[in-house]
Amino acid sequence: MADKDDDLLDQVTGMADRLKLSGKERQTYIHEHMTRGGYKAVPNYVLADDDDDDDDDKGSGFFSGGGRRSRDRGRSRSRSNDDDGW
Repeated sequence: MADKDDDLLDQVTGMADRLKLSGKERQTYIHEHMTRGGYKAVPNYVLADDDDDDDDDKGSGFFSGGGRRSRDRGRSRSRSNDDDGW
């Protein structure tokens, strides 16, 4: 069955190449085709290459310090004087 899976992925990847898609647009195109074909995405981690171009998300999200938690710090301090806190 892996041959069938690889065949569809090869076809969709080839279509993305012919459309000259790259980056997030390419990923979205391939993901949507595969999920509409009945497949589900299974996350996998691999060691990143030094010249990897998929670093768009670096510095964002949970570990960045720029997320919701850091934006809410000012509000947390202003509420610290309230008696109804934890």
